[in-house]
Amino acid sequence: MDFWSRLIGATPKKQAASNNPQQRLARFKRVYNEILQTWHKTSAFASDAQAIAAIRTCFQRLTSILNDESRSPAPHLCLSFAASSQIYNAVSKIASTAYNEGVVRDGVALFGALLDSEEEDFLENDQFAQSLMNFIGRIVGSGSMVVGEDTEAEIVELLFGISAKIRLQPEILPVWFTSRSSDSQGRSVNPKVDFAGLTQKEDFPLCYQLIDHVHHEGRIGDFARTGLLYIFESASKSQDLEQWIVGSDLPTLMASGLGALYSQLSRKLSILHPTEDLPIILTLSDYNEMQSSAQAESLFSPEFTVHMDTFLSYLTFWQDVLEHCRSIDVRHTLIDHFQVLFLQQLLYPSLLESSDMDGGSSVAVLTYLRRILDALDHPELVHMILHYLLALPESSDGRPRTPRSPVALQRRKSLMLLSQPDNDDDRMNPSLFNLVDLILTSADSKNPQTVISALKLMTVILSKNHSYAVGTLLKVLDIHHIEPQRTVGALDAEMEAYLSLATSIAGEVGLDEAYDSHLKDTLSHLESHPCSLRMLSLADAGLQSPDFFAIDGPREVNLHCILPEDPLLRSLLHLLSRFFTNDVETNLALTEAFCQLGACAKLRLEGWLSVEPSRYQFTPESEQEQEQEEDSEEDFSHDIHLANRHLMWTSHNAPALLSGLSSLQSQIEIMRTDIPDFEQHLANRKQAFRVHEEITEAMKAPTPQSKSTRPSAELPAGTWSPQIPKHVLESSATPSRSQSPRGRKEGFDPTGSPTPSSRLGGQTLIGSPAPSRGLSPLPAPKGQRQTTLMADVFSNLAEVADAEALKRRITFRRIPSEHRFEVVLKNAPEERQDGEEKEEGDVKDASLGHVLTNVVILQEFVLELAALLQVRASLFGEVRFA
Repeated sequence: MDFWSRLIGATPKKQAASNNPQQRLARFKRVYNEILQTWHKTSAFASDAQAIAAIRTCFQRLTSILNDESRSPAPHLCLSFAASSQIYNAVSKIASTAYNEGVVRDGVALFGALLDSEEEDFLENDQFAQSLMNFIGRIVGSGSMVVGEDTEAEIVELLFGISAKIRLQPEILPVWFTSRSSDSQGRSVNPKVDFAGLTQKEDFPLCYQLIDHVHHEGRIGDFARTGLLYIFESASKSQDLEQWIVGSDLPTLMASGLGALYSQLSRKLSILHPTEDLPIILTLSDYNEMQSSAQAESLFSPEFTVHMDTFLSYLTFWQDVLEHCRSIDVRHTLIDHFQVLFLQQLLYPSLLESSDMDGGSSVAVLTYLRRILDALDHPELVHMILHYLLALPESSDGRPRTPRSPVALQRRKSLMLLSQPDNDDDRMNPSLFNLVDLILTSADSKNPQTVISALKLMTVILSKNHSYAVGTLLKVLDIHHIEPQRTVGALDAEMEAYLSLATSIAGEVGLDEAYDSHLKDTLSHLESHPCSLRMLSLADAGLQSPDFFAIDGPREVNLHCILPEDPLLRSLLHLLSRFFTNDVETNLALTEAFCQLGACAKLRLEGWLSVEPSRYQFTPESEQEQEQEEDSEEDFSHDIHLANRHLMWTSHNAPALLSGLSSLQSQIEIMRTDIPDFEQHLANRKQAFRVHEEITEAMKAPTPQSKSTRPSAELPAGTWSPQIPKHVLESSATPSRSQSPRGRKEGFDPTGSPTPSSRLGGQTLIGSPAPSRGLSPLPAPKGQRQTTLMADVFSNLAEVADAEALKRRITFRRIPSEHRFEVVLKNAPEERQDGEEKEEGDVKDASLGHVLTNVVILQEFVLELAALLQVRASLFGEVRFA
């Protein structure tokens, strides 16, 4: 035992010495006195490197001692000494006058050690709060020195910690916030001058420091935004803070900050993919022939991506604030500033000033609006934006509005007066030109990028905010009979028509597998649609959006049908008529718009996707069946027999979409007849997509040696998680198709990796999906996979060898009387000049390879429509069985 005691005997004595409160206090005082002596004896402190190094060492030793003491049992003499001697005053002065980032960083760590201690109530000490905020103000707000991003992040993290403590302990708020504007209700107000509110940084410097950092990305922005959320949340617990926020310039700074980030976005935008990284579906088309304006910034450039992400992060912060803040006055004031300073004075004017003739401003505005609506889920902001941009009338339902305080009413009055121009002729009114006008005009543009942008924005509104599209984008007629009019026999005939059409377009190879995949994707889309959520949920399931302001939220959507003269439907059908000469991305966006249009549970399909019941024509029945019908009119089986009768319809009574698809199919038949080896070229094109998909799936399949990636350490932008299905939130963030023509759940992946479609086995016409019989997720053995892969590659050599044939031009000419295109001739490649699209009046042309890709897309689209008919009938009970 003596041997072991001698061997480790020094350790317990050292530990005892370090845990001795008196000795620890002596060391603490000695280090602190060394700091004071070094500071006072050095005349030119900022330029004395030796003194700076000594101060840094002493700061670090003090921080270490405080951290050790916090983990040790009481008494905590060092913390008591730090509080009584107010060492934070000296630390603040020394760190802020050293003009050295290292000293600043060590000073921040020392302040953090004091704040983290649970004793001495530094958070409740007025002098400590003033000393800390003066220190941070000199470092960050003065501009006299520049600190690095890491140091600034530690400062903002310190501020975040204080705001988190204020949220949990509202009683310490008066230490950090002191309102000196108690007479704000009685002061005279000049609305034109005081709309911005009072700048009162001395009242709440912590809040202003956070608002100065909310625009940053990374840790700085995350800590600042979350800290500011806690401040707004505390407003409901303090009437003084609530009135101070309403009367201050904080709402103005938030709204103007959002506007500043929006203004940083390029006025002209190109959405063309980089030629060096094209997805395969664009590579196998004439996509490279599309040209963008030289002045337009690329959607895929790193600079634009950073600016767009920053803007969307701050926009998300706005909806997080509205969710966390329980003060009615504060939320009213924030909403008013968002409407006037951002929506009315910036967003709508950019819409109004956009042009399709200047090379990208319409594309930019349409894309920004799409990204804004795609990012927002908070009902107040969504309602405000769409209600204003769509020029919806104010509702007069007589619902009571939540009363505002006199301060909030005065603030709103000032803001509204600011938004009124001196001359009524200068007032911008969405009733003269609104978002509907922009979308419909852009959808008919000759610029493919404008058309694509309009279709994608249209899709977001139809999918996420369908109630706002009814009566605005869509001209509809309400239906008052709830019971379905279509029969199961009609559904069978319609399904047969669409599936037969799909087969005749591009053959039967891979048809069953593709259709099973579309059934599953369609079911997911329908179940997540906002109108479906209301229809399929129980009445008390809590899916109704909370009526925060008692404002007019989304209108209740009644059963409705699209009028035949609806401009949106006519525009979509017009684009469909020139399907084969459209660029591929236009067709992907077009088919996505049609599918989202049919995803609304309250929209009847009759007339545009299915046959109008009043136009049913049945095959003549035999005399014996007619006699049986007369004898069994009271029999239920007779009703079932009538509902199951197979119907017919004339081409004049066919649904508008089916007629357009049949016209395209007739053009394919002409090409089959006139173009040598058309069927072989088409089979090769389908094979190319299949091979690419299999290669991508094999590359993405996990291997036994693969390790899970480390989770991201970044903090979330906000803690509010809106109850919207993830697939809806992600459906339009990127172009609306995978790189193979199959599947819609994900968009183009810039890395060239499509999301593999799930496969669903055995499905009946009416019923739920059968159990999955998908392929094994494990990849084949390496040798076998390579053999199969090489065989697939060699099978496509014929297409590569016949590349010249795929460059031949196919010309289409419109037949005005029938509103469709027909194939009239084929041009040799050399007749094409400068790679520009040939379009003279109603004549358009495209390469054979481009047409083949669009034919494959068309077949997938028809399969999606058939799946839509089948799943809707099963999910919503849209057909009669008797």
